[in-house]
Amino acid sequence: HAQNRITTFELEYPRFIHAELMTHRQFSRNAASSRAIPVANMIKQVELNPAVPVHWGQNQAGMQAAVEVDLPQQALSQHAWRSACASACEWARVLANQGLHMQIVNRVTEPFQVIKTIVTATEYKNWFWLRCHADAQPEIKQLAGAGQKSQAEIVLLFKTLQALKGNPQLH
Repeated sequence: HAQNRITTFELEYPRFIHAELMTHRQFSRNAASSRAIPVANMIKQVELNPAVPVHWGQNQAGMQAAVEVDLPQQALSQHAWRSACASACEWARVLANQGLHMQIVNRVTEPFQVIKTIVTATEYKNWFWLRCHADAQPEIKQLAGAGQKSQAEIVLLFKTLQALKGNPQLH
């Protein structure tokens, strides 16, 4: 019988695309919970490394924004996004100072959080086909593209090792 190689990725991506990753049931996955991270740590993470869109799409009908807004509008949009992020951090501090638990306070900063997830599977072909597609949200397309490139490099490495060792069982 054919052996399936198991591959594990440690991913870091904007939390706002996390639901898209979770729809793929063939993955075994575990993600960091914003409920388990102390408020001060979460605010620091959001301030130092906020999740930011990689494509500033112009409004249009449908689920995809094919065309980006012009550069001056991108600059304005990026400023508005960063201002919203700073405001979320300030409101999180207010709620924390009122004595609220991190499971509530950290929700305020979720649109700006980066999440770490471990994903393990033996089959990624469907994931890459769906998420590297031109119609995929740009952030998840970027994540899937990086994973596809990494997996191709791993396969090449194993094939090289197989050739060096003369072991036809590795593939």
